[in-house]
Amino acid sequence: MTFYTYMTRKHIDDDTPMGDLARDMKEDKEKFPRNENSKIRGWHGYLYNYLCDHGACGACLDTFDEAWEEYVKWVRSRRNGN
Repeated sequence: MTFYTYMTRKHIDDDTPMGDLARDMKEDKEKFPRNENSKIRGWHGYLYNYLCDHGACGACLDTFDEAWEEYVKWVRSRRNGN
């Protein structure tokens, strides 16, 4: 599952900063980059730079870091069969 799909499925209805990020990502659905097959290596920096290039504020970037960490844990747990 891509980070985009993970966020829009898990957090889209949340009244939290992660929910805000998920909704912003969905608004940008045509252009927001998607990592294939739960690929994580190198993608944090790529997505972080994408957000910076599109005017994300510091709080948004902090939320992205938190969301990415959550996503990586989810990907690794799926790979380990949990």
